[in-house]
Amino acid sequence: MKRYIKQIVVHSTATFDPKISQHYGFFHYVVERNGEIKKIHPESSVVKHLPDVDNEAIHIAYTGGRNKSGALGDTRTPVQEEALFNKLVALSVKYPGAAICGHNELDATANCPGFSVKEWLRNYEPDLLLSA
Repeated sequence: MKRYIKQIVVHSTATFDPKISQHYGFFHYVVERNGEIKKIHPESSVVKHLPDVDNEAIHIAYTGGRNKSGALGDTRTPVQEEALFNKLVALSVKYPGAAICGHNELDATANCPGFSVKEWLRNYEPDLLLSA
């Protein structure tokens, strides 16, 4: 089934132990702390995460989002950040009409992914050494 993708939504798994995440089922892709990108569901599948946009969304998360004290926040590693950026670029090329946003932009009660996606994308400078 072909889907019309209008949103590419960035999340965190909201976990602090990178070895354990019961939340992987909620995403199409997960970016591990070492930068490895795991495909969890095909892009053709509707993943149930945000009911208002799920039918027209691709969901991508980074492993983490919770610090050692348990508080939600940005815990991305440099290679994880680079891999997330590169995947978002690839998805935006594949779905040129899709807006990239954070979960918190679609659900004001969520502190996910722990940072402003729009501000990060506006200011991020890829590390060409990490990309190579």
